[in-house]
Amino acid sequence: MTLDTFRAEVRACLAAVYPLRDGRADDDRSDILARSPDGHAVHVARARTLQRMLADAGLVGVTVPEEYGGRGLTTAHAAILEEELTRFDTPSRRPLGIGPTLALPTILRVGTEAQKRRYVPPLLAGEELWCQLFSEPDAGSDLASLRTRAVREGAHWVVDGQKVWSSFALDASFGLLLARTDPAAPRPQAGVTMFVLPMDTPGVRIRPLVDIAGGRHFNEVFLERVLLPADATLGDLNGGWAVSSGTLGGERAGYLGGSGGGRRRRQVSDAAARHRRLGDPVIRQRLVSVIAGEWLLERLRDRLEAGTVAGGHPAAGSLMKLAAGNLEQEVAALLCDLGGPASAAWPATDPDGDVAAHALATSRQATIAGGTHQIQRNLAGERILGLPRG
Repeated sequence: MTLDTFRAEVRACLAAVYPLRDGRADDDRSDILARSPDGHAVHVARARTLQRMLADAGLVGVTVPEEYGGRGLTTAHAAILEEELTRFDTPSRRPLGIGPTLALPTILRVGTEAQKRRYVPPLLAGEELWCQLFSEPDAGSDLASLRTRAVREGAHWVVDGQKVWSSFALDASFGLLLARTDPAAPRPQAGVTMFVLPMDTPGVRIRPLVDIAGGRHFNEVFLERVLLPADATLGDLNGGWAVSSGTLGGERAGYLGGSGGGRRRRQVSDAAARHRRLGDPVIRQRLVSVIAGEWLLERLRDRLEAGTVAGGHPAAGSLMKLAAGNLEQEVAALLCDLGGPASAAWPATDPDGDVAAHALATSRQATIAGGTHQIQRNLAGERILGLPRG
């Protein structure tokens, strides 16, 4: 299928349901809505409704082989879908992000044939949501120090431990779980295995957390004698470090480091026009910085997808994460500066008054989630540039 034909197909599908965006719509009130328990549920439901509509139209899993429910097309077709989604006022798909961007490529890369056929089609359709169970209270950016253990007892693995900062765990059907299976391994990374964890398994307890922006997608997950079957492993036994490295590379390059499809430049340009600051030379310079930064981010994304950054090294995703995180904070600061004092204190009658403050608070996560920027710089320096470890 040609790119033009595919674009027309996507555009017709979205136009039948959603209006075109403007700069204010790009502020994405879906995330603001999610700051209450009821709002969070609506946030997730809207994302699933959009995904089901795309699935019914055959517009999910654009690059996934057809035998697993995808279209079997190219990354160029997938990019067109993302571009068109940013043009229309569609709800945020953030609650679904971990499934398509982390679980899906991991299952396709290392999963058994049975796992691919079981998990991929409902994941693509939004019928089953996924979460990521990597970070722990004492093992965030230093993931090699994780303490959650899986011990083999007969036909089962018995898992005990605790995970934290697990986005949308309360809504998920399954989780990608990292656990230590060989405490005696010579290196901490050598004794870790990845599992598929059904989140309704007895012994799994989930406690929601509220973030700095009032969001309710973070969770703590407690695991107490959780029994998993022997075939719950994803990839090789004690090979989970290599599997998770690929997963995290995808997170940094995709879910957390996405180019935004022009969202950021539309946000700041529209805000500058609303506040009548387009003639201010300092504001114009900052607008150009954002526009150029997002354009460079898009080109970096294209090169990552083509495997031409750092010879296709898995750590190249860290470059995307660094650039996207810095740009996200630059945009949030500009939005607040454009709004002036009203960004910090707004009339209760203004339904959009908290957009800038919410963007600023949310942007703090951009340099922490998925591995801090300090860790990303270490990865790029050591693994791409070959610098000595500090």
